[in-house]
Amino acid sequence: MLIIGYFSVSLIVFVVWFIVFWNDASTSKKDLLSWVALLLGPLVWPIVLPLSLLQISSRKSVEQEAKSEQKL
Repeated sequence: MLIIGYFSVSLIVFVVWFIVFWNDASTSKKDLLSWVALLLGPLVWPIVLPLSLLQISSRKSVEQEAKSEQKL
């Protein structure tokens, strides 16, 4: 069920990004790098999001420890 949820959100992200990309007049539709970014972004989303959340939560715990040490 979790995998289906991840790929559902990935599909939604791809569709939204594709619509924005297609309607953007400043981006060349022939630029290969733009298409690669458009395709890779939603594909790596299930990997990047948990890692980002882990990094944010570990950063918050380090900041909380530093604040508690300053109070002493």
